[in-house]
Amino acid sequence: MRLFEIILLIISTIFPFYISIKGHLLNKRIPIIIIGGAITLHLIFEGYRWQMIPIYLIILILIWCLYRKYLFFKGRWFRKIISGLLFVMLLLFGLILSSVFPVFDLPVPTGKYNIGSQYIHLKTNKDEIMTSEIGDKRELMIKVWYPAMLNDEKPETYLNDGDRVSFAIKYGLPKSIFNYLDMVTTHTYTNPSVAKGKFPLLIFSHGSYSQASGYYALLEEIVSHGYIVLNINHTYESTGTLFPSGEVKLFNTEYDRKHNNKDMATMVWDAMQNYTKAKTLKGQLKSIHELMLNYYGAALTERYSNDISLVVDELEKWNTSTFLAHHLDTKKIGVLGHSQDGAGAGQALLDDYRIKAGINLDGVQWGKMIDTVMTKPFALIASDWNQSHPNLNIHAYRNGSSSDFYNAEILNSSHSNFMDIPLLINSRLINEAGIIKPNKAYKITTNAVLQFFEKYLQDKSLDLLELNQKYPEFKIELRK
Repeated sequence: MRLFEIILLIISTIFPFYISIKGHLLNKRIPIIIIGGAITLHLIFEGYRWQMIPIYLIILILIWCLYRKYLFFKGRWFRKIISGLLFVMLLLFGLILSSVFPVFDLPVPTGKYNIGSQYIHLKTNKDEIMTSEIGDKRELMIKVWYPAMLNDEKPETYLNDGDRVSFAIKYGLPKSIFNYLDMVTTHTYTNPSVAKGKFPLLIFSHGSYSQASGYYALLEEIVSHGYIVLNINHTYESTGTLFPSGEVKLFNTEYDRKHNNKDMATMVWDAMQNYTKAKTLKGQLKSIHELMLNYYGAALTERYSNDISLVVDELEKWNTSTFLAHHLDTKKIGVLGHSQDGAGAGQALLDDYRIKAGINLDGVQWGKMIDTVMTKPFALIASDWNQSHPNLNIHAYRNGSSSDFYNAEILNSSHSNFMDIPLLINSRLINEAGIIKPNKAYKITTNAVLQFFEKYLQDKSLDLLELNQKYPEFKIELRK
């Protein structure tokens, strides 16, 4: 909670009892000035947000009681009990709502570069398989995060309208519920010039059915250290994609329901039943081998990999005819993704010779990786999976690599700790984050990501295994 919100909460807690004790002896002018001043300063410097409505209501009741010299708790015991219960409910609702859905602070980037962003609308000649419209072609929106030279540009708002609208629709909420996010200060500026020089390039893919750009804590830090990040919004795969026309294309639930169907559920059930019965790793592999190759997640992995390559196809053109002209080091291309798109990043590293190194952030590696030997530097950075969660990646990466392959884990973290969700929703019951502090998890992740790409894209002499000593919560090993 912010300063004046805390002050209003204290006033709402103390003054009802103070008014009831002092009664008509109370000089109403000074309390009214204090309460009125606090609410005015809050509205001017912090702004209204709906989470504070229960506290605003208590404040209005307090002012009315003072003005009319009316005791907050008045009457017989039954009436006092009812008044007390209503008061406690309002107070708790105000405290819970404002704490669980805070105006949060993003981690301050530690690199030397300022951060800018612009969007690129990529139209392709590839048929769009996720719609039934004849002649529909695949279109992508790419948010470009880049080192910037600032000239009075303003910080962008946290999440664009497409992310907000689609996120609200996903959970059946009104769009206005996210208006308070305008109060969140980002460290990314809208449309500044790109800083001087050429920069290595990272292509980032979001998790399935998630906010495409809901990774500010991760991406701002990376860009501040001198990387250009192309943040792909996979159309019909994210919560929603905002196009320049203002149209928002939402997650295609119909396509997902049609293909991720009962047959897929049966395939998973049968495989996992056999998996839990298996006594050896060889038996586990046999039980899930066909699942890894043929489950719906394998098709998703291929689609995400194809989208990544569609973007790579455009880089030479963008490096001559867009705001990125002469700033892309197209010989230094890395890829990373989260969750299902972490698997897409791994697949793209297999599929596209132009990509030099890749990272999977906590994704199950569905697809043909299980029968493949990795030939390029790769890292799996996983959350601290519960023992009941089958670790299918043991088998997906069973053949290892002829290059450097890192297997890492952030202890006490969970799947959402790679996203902004733990900041956006301050409740582990809802955000499904681990017990690790969010900013600690971001720091570990960004340090690992930066060191990995500095080593394998920029040829710096770094030992990633030293991160074991630097962060007790981080476990990393090098495998072949």
